Amino acid sequence: MWPIIQSCLVVLGAFILQAVLVPHIALGGTKPDVILIVTALYGFTYGPPVGAIAGFFGGLLGDLVGGTHVGLGLVSKSIVGFFAGLVQRTIFVENILLPMVAIFIATWLNEFVYVGFMFLLGEITPIKVLMLQVILPTAIYNALLTPLVYLIVRRFLVFKQETPSINVARKYE
Repeated sequence: MWPIIQSCLVVLGAFILQAVLVPHIALGGTKPDVILIVTALYGFTYGPPVGAIAGFFGGLLGDLVGGTHVGLGLVSKSIVGFFAGLVQRTIFVENILLPMVAIFIATWLNEFVYVGFMFLLGEITPIKVLMLQVILPTAIYNALLTPLVYLIVRRFLVFKQETPSINVARKYE
């Protein structure tokens, strides 16, 4: 039960950072998405179900505070968490560039799902403006912020796992 509570607290912490700190570190109007980074990290670490659940709750919190269309962030982050889980445990190797590239791609996926649903709701934005002024800067900012967020969150990503004890001596008695 403790890992679930701990995960909820990490997503809540990411939400608080997103709401309180991120507006102050925006560069040229581009804001990083800490909730998305944490969602993808949970997906990479624990697989599709946990990534989708982290995305669901993180997206819901983000939508309730800042979203004009409640539910779109929830859907897009859940999808990102799920797909991040599909590449579970293949991202975190010794090279820090792999998680950064993975977050870069996850940001593109998140934004395209979000924009796709916005298009279905009737909101139209020129694709060139969207890609060059919104998605690309956000993806770069998220990728550059990934090592810092990972350093903060990684201690919560590794839960104590019970290892089975093997009694070798009994086998040969």
